[in-house]
Amino acid sequence: MKKFLILVLGVALLASTPMCAQSRRDLRAAGKEAAAAIKSIRKDGFKPLELGDAKSRLEKYFLKIYSGCAEVVGTADGCMSTNLAQISALSNAANLYAVREGGEVRGRIISSAGSLSGQQVDNLVASFERLVERDIRGELVPFLTTVRERGGVISARSYCIVDVNEAMRVRRRALELALEEQHLNEEYGSSVSSWIGDGFSQAAE
Repeated sequence: MKKFLILVLGVALLASTPMCAQSRRDLRAAGKEAAAAIKSIRKDGFKPLELGDAKSRLEKYFLKIYSGCAEVVGTADGCMSTNLAQISALSNAANLYAVREGGEVRGRIISSAGSLSGQQVDNLVASFERLVERDIRGELVPFLTTVRERGGVISARSYCIVDVNEAMRVRRRALELALEEQHLNEEYGSSVSSWIGDGFSQAAE
């Protein structure tokens, strides 16, 4: 059962790492998605914060997603300044990414009917999410930030990506530290680290 739990955790961490070669088809698709995103942004009353062509930025954003990078759109509402809105949107993006990855880990553990209790699962996932949120902040790359002001209150959306290899590194380290924090590393730590290490090396090639 322990080996099965280890395998399940590893699969969960690697689940969001598709590698797709860019092609003319990708370029056309990115152009269409960028145009649709610009239309939605304008419809909702948002304006790009960065200088330059917003559509070009979004085309590059979608191409990065097609190549395997994780997509995260952070949002912020009720801010009193553009700077605060931008910072809050990035913070929200980190939180969204952590919760999403934590959900993957939780689902795999529960479906495995492993030997961990419900409380142990909750504690492990909570630690994992907190550590991922902390460390993924430095890996978030915003391609476009849009802002909207209404009645002196500012909202923001930040379109971010996370490099696939850096994301794997963060998730791996977060799981290792979470196991230590929950005093499960002696029982699962070495096996998890070894299996995940092999998996991450193969995925990064």
